[in-house]
Amino acid sequence: MSIGFVVLKNELITGSLAQQIKAENFCLFLASVGVLGVGCSVGWTSPTIKKLEKQKIITASQSSWIASAHEIGHFLSPFPVGYLVGKIGRIWLLLAASILAIAGWVLVLCFNQGYHIALLYASRVLFGLSMGTVFTVVPLYIAEVAPPTSRGALSTLFQAMLYLGHLLEYSAGPYSSYTALAIISMVVACTWLVTTLCMKESPVYLVQNGRNDKAIDNIAWLLNTNDSEIIRAELVKTEQMLDQRWERSIWDLFKQGYRAKLTIVCFAAAAQRFTGMSSVVAYAAQTFPSTKGFLNSDQYTILFGFLVFAFTFVSASLIDSLGRRPLMIASAFGCGVAHAVTAVYFGWNTDSLTWIPFLSITSFSVLYSLGIGPIVNTLQGELFPPELKGYASSIVTIVHAATSFMVTKSFQVIKNDAGLYVNFIIYAALCFLSSVIAYLFVPETKRKHLMETQGTED
Repeated sequence: MSIGFVVLKNELITGSLAQQIKAENFCLFLASVGVLGVGCSVGWTSPTIKKLEKQKIITASQSSWIASAHEIGHFLSPFPVGYLVGKIGRIWLLLAASILAIAGWVLVLCFNQGYHIALLYASRVLFGLSMGTVFTVVPLYIAEVAPPTSRGALSTLFQAMLYLGHLLEYSAGPYSSYTALAIISMVVACTWLVTTLCMKESPVYLVQNGRNDKAIDNIAWLLNTNDSEIIRAELVKTEQMLDQRWERSIWDLFKQGYRAKLTIVCFAAAAQRFTGMSSVVAYAAQTFPSTKGFLNSDQYTILFGFLVFAFTFVSASLIDSLGRRPLMIASAFGCGVAHAVTAVYFGWNTDSLTWIPFLSITSFSVLYSLGIGPIVNTLQGELFPPELKGYASSIVTIVHAATSFMVTKSFQVIKNDAGLYVNFIIYAALCFLSSVIAYLFVPETKRKHLMETQGTED
């Protein structure tokens, strides 16, 4: 396809949404709808487990498996996805993930007919497979499509949509039936399927697979430009980035040049989960105590979800100005302080001052959403070249899944055997440790082109 033909074709877009907002940002928004779907499947446990336990349909042991079983699928999917992302592309994998999510909601609805716990376990594993695919593919897609000046801010869209999914479940769950909530969540998954069909494939993937004509077409659409020089310059830049990088394997990540980067991003992923965010999200409705004459636990949970979602946009305004590293250091330290306050409250074991855990846990979540939450996805997309990103994303997602499973599954066990406050003591200690390690080792990548951040210098 010639540049001239692409320019002509691009002129036909006049009056479309692509001219009202930057097309590449529109495409990134479409990609983030999948993250919204994942957020719904994660946030669903908080109101639903509370209901099922109250109705004595499930036991405490079963509830801990329901909350954590999705991490099994999350753990199993990254390596196959990391291999396939370079073979069949980003879009096909996101379509497959949406179908897995829809199938999971079908099983959730089937559980309501016969109450066989295996159906819920199976649905959670399907959600995990979908989640692992999204967590591997979407950060890669964002890094390849987003411009350097706003790549960090757009990466926070990932976290914002995840929290929006939580908020949707928190808000609808207490006031709708089990079936109604599952149908609402399935509608989100179906919307995800439709929006993915509207996305454009990453030009990096197309050039990497020798499909330069299609890459030119997509670059023109994404940049929403008729300027053949701009289109050609972007294509050349992509080709240069890929030059002499065709023969790579997963073992290259463990060689000098990328080993340190892989260690840093894996640390960031583990630190993100060891803050305890997985268990806070899964058990929010059960953790917040009701305050007589003020808010009940469900209302606290909704307010919690809204504040976490809202402050993600504050992070979007800071991440490309203050930088990744200072935000991560301050965020991890602040999370540690918040958890320490929560531990003191639950260790004190008083029925008064029931607003303290809401304030401290919400403060933790706000601080998390300002730094350590979104920065992992940003670093994951920035530090590795295209032919290694799939492998790197796979390893990072597996670390994320393993640590998330440990945190979510152990929460109920520690709560029952040692006391709820012990969970928060552990989280506080790990947050302080993460802040120190981030100060010592995490690099700064703000406003740098991918060719700079993906260099192999140690």
